[in-house]
Amino acid sequence: MARKSVRFKSNLLLNLTGVVLLLGLCLLAVSLLVTDRAVQVLSGSLTKRVIATTDAQLLGFFEPVQTALEVAAARAAEGDFESFPLDDLDRYFQPLVDRVPQLSSLSYASESGDGYWLIKIDGVWRSRLSRPDSWGEWAEVREWAPGATAKPMQRQAVGFDARTRPWHAGALALLQELGDEAGLRERIHWTSPYEFFTLKQPGMTASLAERVATGDVAVLGFDILLADISEFTSQLEVGKRGKVFVLRGEPSDPAGLMVVGLPADQRFESAEVMTQFMLLHPDALGGPMASFSEQALNATGMALTEAQPFEHEGERWWGAIARSQLRISDDLWVGSLVPESELLAGLPRTNLIVMIVTAVFLILAVWRAFYLANRYATPLRELIDHSNRMQRLNFEPTERVDSDISEIRHLGNTLERMRQALQAFLSEREDLRIARSVRAMTLPTRLPTHPGLELQAWHEPAAEVGGEIYDAVALADGMAVAHFDFPGLGVGAAVQGSQLRAAFRAALGDGAPLSDIAAQLGRFVRADLANAAPVRGWLIRIDRDARRLQALGLGQEGLLCRRGGKVEVIAAQAGPLGTEAVADAGEIVELTLAAGDLIVLASDGVLDALNVERSQFGSKGVARAMEQLGEASPAEVITGLRRDLEIYTKGAAGDRTLVVVRLTD
Repeated sequence: MARKSVRFKSNLLLNLTGVVLLLGLCLLAVSLLVTDRAVQVLSGSLTKRVIATTDAQLLGFFEPVQTALEVAAARAAEGDFESFPLDDLDRYFQPLVDRVPQLSSLSYASESGDGYWLIKIDGVWRSRLSRPDSWGEWAEVREWAPGATAKPMQRQAVGFDARTRPWHAGALALLQELGDEAGLRERIHWTSPYEFFTLKQPGMTASLAERVATGDVAVLGFDILLADISEFTSQLEVGKRGKVFVLRGEPSDPAGLMVVGLPADQRFESAEVMTQFMLLHPDALGGPMASFSEQALNATGMALTEAQPFEHEGERWWGAIARSQLRISDDLWVGSLVPESELLAGLPRTNLIVMIVTAVFLILAVWRAFYLANRYATPLRELIDHSNRMQRLNFEPTERVDSDISEIRHLGNTLERMRQALQAFLSEREDLRIARSVRAMTLPTRLPTHPGLELQAWHEPAAEVGGEIYDAVALADGMAVAHFDFPGLGVGAAVQGSQLRAAFRAALGDGAPLSDIAAQLGRFVRADLANAAPVRGWLIRIDRDARRLQALGLGQEGLLCRRGGKVEVIAAQAGPLGTEAVADAGEIVELTLAAGDLIVLASDGVLDALNVERSQFGSKGVARAMEQLGEASPAEVITGLRRDLEIYTKGAAGDRTLVVVRLTD
C-alpha cells in the first residue's frame, strides 16, 4: 500500500505539473492568437466607429445649410424677393449667413439669369446685383456693415451670368426631373467641387429651385468652401496620431480619387495652405495617407469596409473607408487611419502575465500536490473553457472561477480583465445594432391593402430605439390598426415591442370587440412582459362595408378624423394597458365615415415635438396641417406633416409614427 501511495503521488505530481504546464502553454498560445486577432477586430471596430461618428458630424456640418436653404426657398416662394429688392435681401440673408458659419457666400437668381449675391470678407459685407440680359457684363456692387449707412452702388464689369454656373443649371434640371410636388429636401442639388466665380477657391454649392408666386422659377445657391470642410475634418481626432479624411470618387478607380476633407496635419495651418491640397489624389498628401493609398486603396481597388493593415515608416497602421450616408453625393467616402501601437496601448501584457502565473502554479503544484488535487480539477476546467471561448472570440460574460487558490483566482481575474477589455471594443453600441435589427423585423414590412381603404404609414425611430411600434392587419370587412408606446430603450424595448405586436395579432381573433382585445392585451402586459410598465396606445377598427370607425384610446392622445372637411380630435377613453382601468363598450368611440374621410394617428413623438421656444407641436399642429392639406391623399398628408415637423423642430429627430387611413369610396 505504501509503494502504491508513492506511485500515486508521483503520478499525481507529474500529471498536475503537466496540466499546469500545458495550461500555461495554452494560455500563452491563446494570448498570442487573441492579441493578433483582437488588434484586427479592434482596428475594424475603432475605424468603423470613427467613420460612423465622422459621418454623423459631417451631417451636423451640412444639415444647417440644407435647413437654411429650405427655409429661404419657402420665403422666396411667398414672393418676398420679387424684383430683387436689395435692402430686403440684405436684411434677410445677412443674419442667416452669420448664423450658419459654414456658408461662405450665397446667391439668389431668377430663371432668366437676373441675380443677387452676398458675401462677408474681412468683416465687410458685399452685395451684388446682375442682370446679364439688360446690363451685359456690368453689375451693381456695394459694401456695407450692419447698422451703418451703406456705400452707394457702383457699377463694375463683373461678367457674371448665373445661368452658366453649375448650381443654377443643376437645380433647374432637378426641378424639371422631380416636379414641383417633390419635397424641398428631395430637390436640393449639390454640385461637384468647382472653382467659385469670385473667390477663385474650390468649393461645393447646395442649390434649390422653387416656383414663386408669379409662376417664375427662382434658384437659391448656398456656397461652402472645401477649405471650411477640411478645417472641420482636420480638427477631428482619433487617439493621438489617427487621421480622419473625406474623399470623392470611386475606389474601383483609385486614380480618380481626390481629397475634399483633409486630415489633421501641422502643415494645414491655414485655409490658404489647405486650398493648395484640395482635390489632389491622396498620394499627393504624403505621410500615412500616401502609404494607405499605395498599399491599400490602389491594391484592392474597392471600398475598404474592413480595416486593412499597411506600413508607414516602419510602423504598422490600420485604415478603412466607407461610403458616406450623406445625401449630398453618391461618391463621398469617409476614411480613418490609426497606428497599431495606439490599439495595443489599451491591452494588458498578457504574455508576461501568463508566463509568471504559469511558473507560480508549477511551484505550488509540487509543494501541495495532494492538498490541491481535489481543488484543481474544476477551476482548471473552467480556466481552459474560458481560454477556448476567448480563442473562438466569444467574449460574453461567464461565471468567475471560484477557488481557494489565490493564484487561480488571480489567473481568472486576469482573463476576465482581458475579456472585458476586448469586449468593450467589440460590443460598442452592439446593443443598439441588435435593437434596430429587432425593431426592423417588428414593424410591418408591407402595409396591408383592402378595397375601398387607402393606408400609409411612416416611422422614424429614435437613435436609442425606443418602445414605439405600430401594426396594421387586413380583415375580411376592413382593417385593424394598433399603436403602442411603452417605457424603455434598446434591445429590451425592441423585444417587448415584438411580443406586444404578436399578442395584438393573436387577440384580434374572429371579430373580437376592441374592449376584449384591450383587456387581453392588458393581462398580457401584466403577466408576460418583463418589468412590465403601463403601455399606452390606440386600438382602431375600420369596417369598410358598414363605413364605421371604432377607436379605443389607451391613455394616449393623437387620433384625428377629417369628416366632411372638418377635423375632429378624438380623446383617449381608457387608461393604459397594464393598469386596473378596463375599457368597456361604452368607452369605445364609433364614427360613421363617408368617402374621402381621413383618419390620422400621430404618436407622442409627433405631438411632443418641440420648437426652439420649447412649445409642443401638439394635436393642434396636426389638425392645422390636415386643414391646410385639404382633400390630400394619405401619402400627401404624411409628406406634409413631415415637412411641417421638420420646419417646426429645425430638423430635430425623435421616435415618431404617423398612420393615415382614407375611405376612398
